[in-house]
Amino acid sequence: MDSVWSHDEVEFLSRRFGIKQGQRLHSQAEDFHFPENTFLANGYAPPGGYVKDFGIIRHEDRFHLFHIDGRPGQKCSVTGDEISFGHASTVDFRRWIRHRMPLAVGQQPWESEHVWAPYVHRRDDLFYMFYMGSGQGQTFISYATSPDLEIWTRRSEGPITCAVGRDPFVYDDQGRTILVYTGHGGARVAACASRDMVHWEPLPDLINISDAGAAESASLHRLRDGHVLWFNDYGRKLVGFRAAYALSSDPYRFDPKDINEFDFQTDIPGAVASPELPVGKPLPLSIELIARGDNSWLVAYFCWHMDRNRLFLGELHWDVQPAQIREIRRPEQMESALRHHTIDI
Repeated sequence: MDSVWSHDEVEFLSRRFGIKQGQRLHSQAEDFHFPENTFLANGYAPPGGYVKDFGIIRHEDRFHLFHIDGRPGQKCSVTGDEISFGHASTVDFRRWIRHRMPLAVGQQPWESEHVWAPYVHRRDDLFYMFYMGSGQGQTFISYATSPDLEIWTRRSEGPITCAVGRDPFVYDDQGRTILVYTGHGGARVAACASRDMVHWEPLPDLINISDAGAAESASLHRLRDGHVLWFNDYGRKLVGFRAAYALSSDPYRFDPKDINEFDFQTDIPGAVASPELPVGKPLPLSIELIARGDNSWLVAYFCWHMDRNRLFLGELHWDVQPAQIREIRRPEQMESALRHHTIDI
């Protein structure tokens, strides 16, 4: 069988990113940096690990994925699990290379046990990786910076103290950087704002859902003449789980009465609900925007498949009600989606 990588590609990418072919976790494992698999149909995951909350950013000619990396079968709160992030990149969402580990748990108490939910944002010539740290009963959001997505330096001031919650997302608005996150104490999407990335001030909650137990993985985007806020949330007593969205003309105020659930369509044979969640059907989690079209967007999300959570791609259609996400599993679908959408990241 022909290799998915040409000799010239391997040589070029090895020099560019400081990686090399032939590295394996054990003799039967796939090549770590240059896997021969194509991942579109069955989702992307690292060897021996999974993809959970993540961010994707396009730099030069490649899409870079930063994600929670953990061991299948372990809970996120178990000591020793979800202690570092994975980093992989692709040009077509089929063939992936894996980069060196970008960030792991730190020495400060608040990030000494777990690091979660990386989201990378570009401001001027610098990349900011926002993430959540956990340790010794504390949880905070902070960021690390990098000029090249490879070497990362933690924020010298430590945590952003007004951002006590989970799953950061960043939105630019008229010179301000808006840090959106899901707050503790119910199903809340909260926010802080900064003009210099150093000093932050809290904003009122974007939404507070009184009849839900908790919210996760919120994203805020402009849609036509208004805005859309999407997220995952649990029902009361953490029973039930959904991928939901709300529309508003005001990016800082969304009404729980306007919430709809995405219609998720997948044709994976034997697709099943995640055994880790209180659900009876497959669901997209931690949905991230990749590119925009007139009435459809290209999005990425993680979803349970076979034995673990993996990264998948789909087209989000706004011309139906409720909005529908149709999973992409064939190369020609992916090529068409990249060709007909404007890259947003």
